[in-house]
Amino acid sequence: MRPQDKYGQPRKDPYSGQGDVYSQIASNPAAGAEDFSTFEVDAANRRNELLFNITTQIEETRGKLKQAEQLVERLRQNLREYEEMYKTLTKGKSKEK
Repeated sequence: MRPQDKYGQPRKDPYSGQGDVYSQIASNPAAGAEDFSTFEVDAANRRNELLFNITTQIEETRGKLKQAEQLVERLRQNLREYEEMYKTLTKGKSKEK
């Protein structure tokens, strides 16, 4: 009988599942290789999906950054035009006095 925890439940051996895995691999080594191959394929697919998503995010971010840079350049141009207008108008006003 296994020792009980503080709630009266039998304690579970953290290594008990390992024996089952090892016995499955030992009894059918080909199944373990198939499982590993499936795992490799799944991992490769997940990696490719992740790389695709990251690439998409990079492209979208570059596009948004380019738009932001274009906006900044238009704003700078507008600011220069307003500053020129202001200088022109203030020069004329000081001469009138």
